[in-house]
Amino acid sequence: METTHAARAGRGMTALRRTSGIIAAVTLTTSLAACAGGAIGGGTEGGDDVFKVGLISPVTGPVVQEATAMQRGFELAIEKINAEGGVLGQPVEVVTVDDQADAAKSTQLAQRLISQDQVDYIFGTIPGDTTAAVAQVAESAKVPFSSAILGNAGVCGQYFFPFGEPNASLLNGLLPQMIADHGTKVALVGNDYAFPRGYFADARTVLEELGATVVLEEYSPMGTADWQPVISKIKAAAPDWVLTAVVGADATALVTQADQAGILDSMGFTGVSLIADFYPGLTDRMHGLTLVGRYSDQLDNEANKEFVDAFREAYDFSDPIPSVAANAYEGMLMIADAVEQAGSTEGADIAKALGEGEVENGVFGGGSFNEDRFFMTETARFEIREGGAYVPVETFPADIEGITPRCA
Repeated sequence: METTHAARAGRGMTALRRTSGIIAAVTLTTSLAACAGGAIGGGTEGGDDVFKVGLISPVTGPVVQEATAMQRGFELAIEKINAEGGVLGQPVEVVTVDDQADAAKSTQLAQRLISQDQVDYIFGTIPGDTTAAVAQVAESAKVPFSSAILGNAGVCGQYFFPFGEPNASLLNGLLPQMIADHGTKVALVGNDYAFPRGYFADARTVLEELGATVVLEEYSPMGTADWQPVISKIKAAAPDWVLTAVVGADATALVTQADQAGILDSMGFTGVSLIADFYPGLTDRMHGLTLVGRYSDQLDNEANKEFVDAFREAYDFSDPIPSVAANAYEGMLMIADAVEQAGSTEGADIAKALGEGEVENGVFGGGSFNEDRFFMTETARFEIREGGAYVPVETFPADIEGITPRCA
C-alpha cells in the first residue's frame, strides 16, 4: 500500500479530501494551563470515526523554541487537513497540553489524553526522556505516537513513529566534509541528556572509521548559562573543529561565548547548535558556517513553498523556519493520510497504514519509514548565509548506514 501527499493543484491534499467538498472549521483545540497538571476535557462530541489527536507541547520550560516551532507546524497541518475535508469526512479534533519538558508530567498527561480525552493519536513532546515516557504509555494503550524532534529517539515500539531526523542523516554528509576542510582532531560539546550522548556515540563511530580523533568530549546540564569553563577546555584540547549538541537557550549562550572567545574564527564549528531554531539569537555569528540536515525554507519545491508561505503569513515570521516545524507539518499530513487509507481510527489499523505509507513530493521531497521505524528522507549540506538563508549546496540520498538500531 502506498500513501502519498504530493504537491497538488490548488490546496488539495488527497483525492479523498478533494472529492469530499467539505470546508471544515479550524481544529477545536483545548489548551492545558501549565499549572493545571492535567488535560481538560476537549473536543466536540462526534461519532466513532472522529479522529482525535493529543498534542503534547512543552511551550514552557527549557525547550520553548523547539516546542513552539513544532506546535506551529502541527497547527498548520491540522488547519490544512480540516480546510480540505478533515479525516474520514469529519474535522480532526485536537487536545493540546504542556508537559513543560518534564517526564513525570509527560507520563501523567499521556495517560489522561488516552483515558480521559480518548485521543486516537498522540503527537509531540521534545526531549528524549519525555519521548520515552510518552512512548511507554502509548505502547501499553496501543495508541500510536509520533515525535518530531531530531535524533534517534531511542525508543522501540509497534506504535511509535518518530518523524525527526536520525543521527546518521545529520552526520554522514557532515563529518567527512569537516575533516576535509579542517582536520582530524575533534571536540564534542553537548548538553547532558540522552540525545547528545547518543548523537556523539554515533559520531564517534563515523569519526573513527574516517581516521579522526576525539580530543575532548564534554557535557553540561540543561540550563547552563556560563560556558567559559567548557571554552577553556576546548582551547586547551586544541581541536581542529568542534561538533556541538547543545540546544535551546544553551545553544545561544555557547555559540555567543565561543565567538567572543575567538573559537569561531580559529577553528571549525558545526552541529546541532547551528540549527534554524537558534538563528534569531545568533544571526550573523552563524554566517559562513555549515551543517547537514533535512530541511530548510530554501528547499525549492511546490510543497515547501506552500508551507513556507503559510507559516510566514500565519505567524508573521521572517526568521529561518526550523526543521521541527516542517517535521510536525509533514508528519501530521502523513498521519492523516494513513487514517484515510486505513479507513479507521483504531490504533493497530493506523500503525499498519503509517508503516507502509510513503510521502511523494512533500516538503522534503520523498520520505518513508524504514524497517526500524526511522523516517528517511534526502538530506543536504547547508551553508548559513546573510539573512538566515540556509542554502543547500550539496544533497545526499536517504542513508541508513551507521544508524544505531532502535529495535534490535
